[in-house]
Amino acid sequence: MAGEDWRRLADYVVARRVELGMRDRRALAAATGVTDRTLGKLENGHRVSASTLGLIENRLGWAPGSCRRILDGEEPSPARAGQREAGYDDPTLRHLASTPGLPPDVVQGLIALARNWRQGDDGPTGLTQRGA
Repeated sequence: MAGEDWRRLADYVVARRVELGMRDRRALAAATGVTDRTLGKLENGHRVSASTLGLIENRLGWAPGSCRRILDGEEPSPARAGQREAGYDDPTLRHLASTPGLPPDVVQGLIALARNWRQGDDGPTGLTQRGA
């Protein structure tokens, strides 16, 4: 049953959170940027978005796709040392850099886009709207 799969994932997330020294979910929420309410849904066995799962995997030290593996009855995979320390403090950038199957040029473009967006860069001048 699908609900049991999500309950299983919830148990894994809570256990790993506690193992990492985060006594309550507010600590994990703050570390990931996921709202306490959304994290509460996950930790109570309810469905959450794939992007939320990705953020949680990163912070818990799991390889991308681990939450899906848990939902499928398998075990989470630890992130490889290179994935965890891919040179990015930001979990979103780390996730982009460690996502399997993405060509390196796509990864570099996505990382550049994310950095520019966060810095408030409007992009190259040639792409700005005329007459503005």
